[in-house]
Amino acid sequence: MKLSSLCQYGSFLRAFLFLKNVLNIIFIVVPIILIITIIMKLGKIVISGKTDELKEAFSTSVKKLIAGLAIFLMPTILSYTFDLVGESFDELRMCMDNATTENIKYYDSISEAISALDNMEQNPTKANVSKAQSAVNKIASIAREDDMISFIKRISDAQIKAEENDLIMACKAKNGRYENGMCLTIQLEKPQKNDNSNSATSGSQGGSSSSGNYSYDPVLNSGGSTELNTLGGTFTVANTKIKVLDYVNFVNKRGIYQASNISKYTDKCLGFAYVHACGQYTGNTSSTPDDGANYRAGNCSFSTYVNDSKEDVLSKVFNEIVNGRPVVIQVNGNKKGTSRHFVTVVGFNSRVTNAASLTERDLLIIDSYDGKLERMDTEGARFMTSGKDCGKKDYSGYRIQYIKS
Repeated sequence: MKLSSLCQYGSFLRAFLFLKNVLNIIFIVVPIILIITIIMKLGKIVISGKTDELKEAFSTSVKKLIAGLAIFLMPTILSYTFDLVGESFDELRMCMDNATTENIKYYDSISEAISALDNMEQNPTKANVSKAQSAVNKIASIAREDDMISFIKRISDAQIKAEENDLIMACKAKNGRYENGMCLTIQLEKPQKNDNSNSATSGSQGGSSSSGNYSYDPVLNSGGSTELNTLGGTFTVANTKIKVLDYVNFVNKRGIYQASNISKYTDKCLGFAYVHACGQYTGNTSSTPDDGANYRAGNCSFSTYVNDSKEDVLSKVFNEIVNGRPVVIQVNGNKKGTSRHFVTVVGFNSRVTNAASLTERDLLIIDSYDGKLERMDTEGARFMTSGKDCGKKDYSGYRIQYIKS
């Protein structure tokens, strides 16, 4: 368990508060005692008239003053050292900052939710995710806004992992191998009847043996695509129950995007992207901004697909669109691409005729940040990032979330 997680427990913070109090005594009281001792000693010498001892006493006193000053300045020195070291001591600093009587009372009041979240992350199952969600809902009225944002994000990430774990188990049940978000199952060829025998049997008398090759499980249903003229181009878009432009108008009218209340919906890009993909796919026009904030994507269920090959992921995007399903992709959250963001792909440039020729610059998206329909081939446009690009070791590879068929 990370130190930052432990620092959300009242009992752990009490230990840090005790340590802070001890250090404060050392940093403040000890220098004061040294100064008083020096004054008393020098005063005693002056009163006694032993001037020959004054020089030696003065030298000793200077050394003690330097030591006292060093102790008094130790917090500043340590803080400066931590800044030089960088992130190594960030969690320790956070624990020290959190160690206040007020915070201890606060974290005691939400300890059940924190414990449920930690348990969920250690064992990400749907049952544990549900328990954590229930525990967080109970403390929603007393939890701080930044904590709630963190809690909901942790639940969302665990949901993805739990879903992936279920897919792995389901794949194993089929005697398949789970790789890069897909289940590889053995497809056995049907035995060919041998003209020299009455049945396909093994052995020297003839019947052909069965051979097995791994192939992807089918994930695409019949859907369809249509053409849309917009933003100065022609695009092939998912043929959903509500037209792209009509849905974008609905999203902007209802404020179903992060920027409608950025302080409230920070880090909710994935939730809004889910709502945009599912809303367009199902024709749902009853969504609210809070649906995005709480990852309520209507009747849709999403699966994750990850691959280090951008071309492979784009091929998956192509197949989803032509089969009538918008798809969520991971893109850059800032200009350098060192943070991640999620948007909904609704189509691609109509000049693209096959999956192999699709590039990220061909994509047409609804941006979860401002709800706008955007091309990805304009200056300053979003671009696809892998987890490695944005410093997320747990999310390596290019990532999409697609609607389960």
